[in-house]
Amino acid sequence: MAKRVLRYLAGTESYGLVMNIIALNDVELVCYTDADYANDPDDRKSVSGFVTLVNGNVISYGSRKQEINAQSTTEAEYIAMNEGTRDLLWLIDLCEELSWPFATPEIRGDNKSCIYLTAKPGKHSKTKHIQNKFHLVRHLVENEQLRTRHVGTNDMIADVMTKALSKEKFERCRDGMKVLRIDRVKASTNASVITVPDCQATS
Repeated sequence: MAKRVLRYLAGTESYGLVMNIIALNDVELVCYTDADYANDPDDRKSVSGFVTLVNGNVISYGSRKQEINAQSTTEAEYIAMNEGTRDLLWLIDLCEELSWPFATPEIRGDNKSCIYLTAKPGKHSKTKHIQNKFHLVRHLVENEQLRTRHVGTNDMIADVMTKALSKEKFERCRDGMKVLRIDRVKASTNASVITVPDCQATS
């Protein structure tokens, strides 16, 4: 395993996180969330993952084991969506503090049943046993402070935060997060971009 990691690092030395420089007159806040149901073979707890973007640029991401044992894939996805919502909240507060105009923030998931639960007010038999703290996303949707959107599994870039993927799927998620070959980006685009190497301090 250690050798595989070292080979990967050596093979991706020229990659970096690419961020497009664009005007902040209409900020778009989007968070992709995903879950791998009952991932842990010992305690059967699921893993949540999220990737948060501002105007298409990755700002934060995370992966963590869920606190409770989800009883279904939908429930695991619902919990993950609430964790992603909490990550969005600090960006919402930041935009408000800086007086940046922003569209209604959006949470994206690939589980249609989960999207349904967030969009329909009232109590549901599938979620009545879930702790109240996991209903944040539904509360914000009901108050039109947040919207949810279904995306296909192939477009779910947060999948890389929940489990090991095939080479093809991993590369698709990596590209979706704009972790790209820096030399190719600079050679092929006329747009202004910031890359991680450009941001590193020099002595």
